[in-house]
Amino acid sequence: MTSKYEHYISQHLGHISRPATVQHNAFAAFEHHGRHFPANKESAILEIGPGFGALIGYLHGRRGYSNIRAVDVSPEVVSACNQVLPGSTMLAEDTADFLRSKPGEFDLVLMLHVLEHIPEEDANSTLEAVRGALKKNGRLIVEVPNIAHPVTGAYIRYRDFTHTIGFTDQSLAFVLRDAGFENVTIYGCRMPRSNPARFIQRTLQDGVELLAGLLLRIYLPSVSVNLATAIGACATK
Repeated sequence: MTSKYEHYISQHLGHISRPATVQHNAFAAFEHHGRHFPANKESAILEIGPGFGALIGYLHGRRGYSNIRAVDVSPEVVSACNQVLPGSTMLAEDTADFLRSKPGEFDLVLMLHVLEHIPEEDANSTLEAVRGALKKNGRLIVEVPNIAHPVTGAYIRYRDFTHTIGFTDQSLAFVLRDAGFENVTIYGCRMPRSNPARFIQRTLQDGVELLAGLLLRIYLPSVSVNLATAIGACATK
């Protein structure tokens, strides 16, 4: 573990995330990716980089998944998550080494806003370790900020000092296939229209992205580019 993660919640994450936003993000994550989750509620699920633990709490308490674990390099994150779901989260000095110690153990691995924190030179080996920790036909779900977004891309890429790399839809697909994953599906992750205020916000966002997409067609007429704020991916072992 590097020193920049030792106080990750108190020095960074806690300053940019209100409690209501954290809970909404857990709901939004399931809206984005829930169709790729296993139907069996006893499936072995691992979240890498669980943040405040909102998603593991949501999956356990609201969606009925009973076999959820998490791993992180930050002691503060581990402590926060174990308050949400006691005994769920382990501290790992090296995530790839942790995964290599769990061959074929998980039905689903979640990496939501994690891959952009991993140094470029370690991304492939980490994803290969994830693949090794999955059961046959197990799935990996990834979400990353989209640096191609015309408004938020550069800001989100650089607002966190621990971000080391940025992704577009095409580079995310490449890195997953390069690590040996199959059936790679890439999709946009947009704000759910969960209340009137978010409905209006989402509608305005859709308008901006539509206009940006039309302008991009002038420069790249033969390329289809995903301009969602974040990009999701599902891939199988």
